[in-house]
Parts: sequence; C-alpha cells; structure tokens
Amino acid sequence: MQLRWIRQVEHWATHPAAPYILAAISFADSSFLPIPPDFLLIPMALLRPERVWALSILCTLTAGLGALVGYGIGAAFWHVVGEQLIAFYGWADHFAAFQAMFNEWGVWIIVFKALTPIPFKFAAIAAGLADMNLWVFLTAALVSRGLHFLIVAVLIVWLGPRVMEMIERYETRAAVIGVVAVTVTVVYIGLR
Repeated sequence: MQLRWIRQVEHWATHPAAPYILAAISFADSSFLPIPPDFLLIPMALLRPERVWALSILCTLTAGLGALVGYGIGAAFWHVVGEQLIAFYGWADHFAAFQAMFNEWGVWIIVFKALTPIPFKFAAIAAGLADMNLWVFLTAALVSRGLHFLIVAVLIVWLGPRVMEMIERYETRAAVIGVVAVTVTVVYIGLR
C-alpha cells in the first residue's frame, strides 16, 4: 500500500535525524546554500507542535554559526581578490563609502533582513566584505535569525492546527501548490 504524501512528509519530519538535517540546512543557508530551513522547519513544527520553540532555537543558533562562515567568505574574498579588483578599477573611494555605510547601518541592515525574502547569506557575506566588527555582526545575525524563526514559530502556533486540517482535507491540491511554490522559489533563486 502506498502512503499518501503527507505521511511521507510526516515520516521524514519525525525521523530521528530530522533535527540534525534541519540544523545543517540552517547552518548552510546562512553561509552558502540557497535553500531556507523553513522548508523542513515548518512541516516538522506542524507535525510536532510541542517542539516548535526548540526547533526555532536550534535554527537560530546554527544559523548564527553559519553566518560566521558567510562573514568569513566575504572577508576572505575581499582579501584574496577584492582589494586587487578595487584598485584595478579605481573604485577605492566607492568601496570606502560602502564600508562606511555598512559600518554605520550594518546592524540595522542585518536585523531588518529578517523581514525580507532576501537570503541571509548575502547580508553575512556583505558584512565580511565590509569588514564589519565581528562581534557586532554576530549579535545582529543572532537577533535577525532569531526574529525570523520567532515569526515562523508564532505563525505555526497561531495557524498550525488550521493548516494541518486544510492539508488533510485538500491534500492533493496542497501538494500541487507546494510543488509549484518550491519550483518558483528555486527558479527565482537560480535567476538571481
């Protein structure tokens, strides 16, 4: 007997390795991976609502660690290639203005990034590129990612039971909408 797709999602979302996979995706999303952890976090939290807060904290902490890697990518890229390109094209003044702007507004850029669909890795890499203070960046990254996952958790707590009822009632249509949403997201990220 074939299992319906919701049972397959439930199987993977409740698998003992699911939190580790979620942590790895959250880490990679903040540094280099174009897939947000919400794709696994939301089903896991909908199927086991008692774990929504623990999963949100897990995502926040691993996203913070991943943000450090993204920051390192930006900083390393700058020192390896960026300085030479800026000097070659004569953009030193423009880059100095970018650094000054990011040093002044970087915390707010990173915190408010949580409210946008822009992948966080871009903010992390830009912070490293701008040579933002590492501790200030890490604090802002944890606040930003924490705010994002808090919003997701509150929506799951608030709307979760209704969403599960709708999914069970309209399973086939929800599957089609889910596939379309994932496809559009992947195409959108790929075209950026």
